[in-house]
Amino acid sequence: MKTAYSLLILIATIGLAHAGGFGGPPPFTNGSPLQSGVDGSYSANVTASNTVGVIRFTYENNIQTSSFVGNSYTIFSEGLVFTGPNQVNILDTSIAGVLERDTEQAFSNTRMTGNFTATLDQNSPSGSFKGKGFLQFFIEDANNPGTFLNFFSKNIKVKGVRNSQSTSS
Repeated sequence: MKTAYSLLILIATIGLAHAGGFGGPPPFTNGSPLQSGVDGSYSANVTASNTVGVIRFTYENNIQTSSFVGNSYTIFSEGLVFTGPNQVNILDTSIAGVLERDTEQAFSNTRMTGNFTATLDQNSPSGSFKGKGFLQFFIEDANNPGTFLNFFSKNIKVKGVRNSQSTSS
């Protein structure tokens, strides 16, 4: 009986002893808690009072891709629409992003910039994350064309997920 019990314990220990089996990230994942690393396509919902939006970003070979389509945001706030590129960095379980100002807005006298930070859930196989951020809105000074003044700002909540694990074919 002792031999069978010892053998069972040995088999269970070997089964758990693979890399990452004790809570750390698996090998070759750039420190990501996700089995396949950080590569993939991500999207997040942005919410605040009278504000809703979507942020999309794509990682390939552990860096953000340069495609505008895969790395953009669209924010609807106070009846205005803003869209533009973003820059996002993933390091271990931390995600930080900047929403860059886009000069091609529906109303050329308004601008928006923003940022966010989020935490990647280590127990989520789908790569879910949530965090918060800040949006700053500007309006062009009617007396001084080309000069933009602070219009209003918003604290936002960000909640997202990795949509696909790989972007390469």
